[in-house]
Amino acid sequence: MTSEPEPDSAADRPRAGNRSSARSAKLSREVIVNAALTFLDREGWDGLTINALATQLGTKGPSLYNHVHSLEDLRRTVRMHVVDDILQMLSTVAQGRTRDDAVMAMASAYRSYAHHHPGRYSAFTRMPLGGDDPEFTAASHAASVPIIEVLTSYGLDGEDAFYAALEFWAAVHGFVLLEMTGVMDTVDADVVFSDMVLRLAAGMAHRSGARG
Repeated sequence: MTSEPEPDSAADRPRAGNRSSARSAKLSREVIVNAALTFLDREGWDGLTINALATQLGTKGPSLYNHVHSLEDLRRTVRMHVVDDILQMLSTVAQGRTRDDAVMAMASAYRSYAHHHPGRYSAFTRMPLGGDDPEFTAASHAASVPIIEVLTSYGLDGEDAFYAALEFWAAVHGFVLLEMTGVMDTVDADVVFSDMVLRLAAGMAHRSGARG
């Protein structure tokens, strides 16, 4: 009579190679990019490397190259995701709002995103924004569209709206950077931020009136 192998025999235990293959099979480009986004907020842009991300995913660096071509490919994809997130966020908070209400909502949402996702925000503002990548340049310019659309409620359009949107971004981005470096620690940053945005909004209305 032939005895059956014990349940805990070597024949029944998965081989190390099989475990590795099963783990690698769970990887995909989407999984890797999402992990990179989470990694960014914890470790920062400069900390994002293939090997560091692979360690977070419980695998080895070469496994990631089955799904991303290079570190630059991964970083570019991450930045595209962040730009799209910011575009969607600004579009959402601006819905149904006009003028000062819309400007304050967008500025507050932008500031909140930067504070909750510092690593992703760093990826978004990392220079150069576009460089020789036409797709990324177009995506980063698209992020200004919701702002420009709101500025039309002040009667601004064309070049006036474009430059006003740049001023808006420069002011809010500058404020966020000052907060991140601790410059605003000695003041009520919320009050200063609200005052700044309202002054920006008043300037939009004044510019429109002056043009008229």
